[in-house]
Amino acid sequence: MTQRTMKHGDWAKIVESRSKKQQAPAKKNGQSATIIFTLLIGFAIFAMLWAKLLETSHGRDIPVLEKEQKQRISRYFSKQFIMGNWQFYDAEFTNSDINILIEMPNRLAMSEQQLTQYIKGSLCPSTNSRIWRDVNHYNLNINLFVGKPRNGTYAQCSNPNNRYTG
Repeated sequence: MTQRTMKHGDWAKIVESRSKKQQAPAKKNGQSATIIFTLLIGFAIFAMLWAKLLETSHGRDIPVLEKEQKQRISRYFSKQFIMGNWQFYDAEFTNSDINILIEMPNRLAMSEQQLTQYIKGSLCPSTNSRIWRDVNHYNLNINLFVGKPRNGTYAQCSNPNNRYTG
């Protein structure tokens, strides 16, 4: 039985090749994690850009209200409350909403739901009113309040220009 002896150089090559084989999968795992992380970041950026694109293209394609339109809307509601104790307080215009604020001297003896129905049935313009031409596709909200507008009750009028408002 003779045992072959190995030279130190051969032994070193074998040990070195074994260590490279063991390190190679670790390197690949590190590279895989980097690639996955980069793909996730790329996907997140793509998703944000896509959402922004949808927001601008499918968002509100409503033309900006002109000064004259805003004045006509304000006048329409201010004329409704010339007589009596209820006062037209303000009309606020945002990118998609028109908020009409009406101040009352006292709270009405109604539940929140009854008050909302009252606003929709009595204070919102009728569907054939000319004011809807100026309102266009904006959401028209009427807020009845006592004291401060933020404590009031809002109701959204049914806009005949929009099929999805309620």
